[in-house]
Amino acid sequence: MGCRRTAPQGDLVRVVRTPDGGLRAGRSLDGRGAWLCAATALACLELATRRRAWARALRGEVTPRAVAELRSMLQTGSE
Repeated sequence: MGCRRTAPQGDLVRVVRTPDGGLRAGRSLDGRGAWLCAATALACLELATRRRAWARALRGEVTPRAVAELRSMLQTGSE
């Protein structure tokens, strides 16, 4: 989403918007998803944030706090 590359599904991390406006990473979560490159997930996340792509891709408001929580989750490797 951030870098706009296409890649095989195994090389990507799926992110969904929760009903409360948060973001969660996981392939089996319900809802509309957006994809980040797994190898460069933090860089893709930053690009998506700079481009203001979250609300468009997930069709709903995404708070800066939700993005920060996702960033933290990706940094620690807990998906």
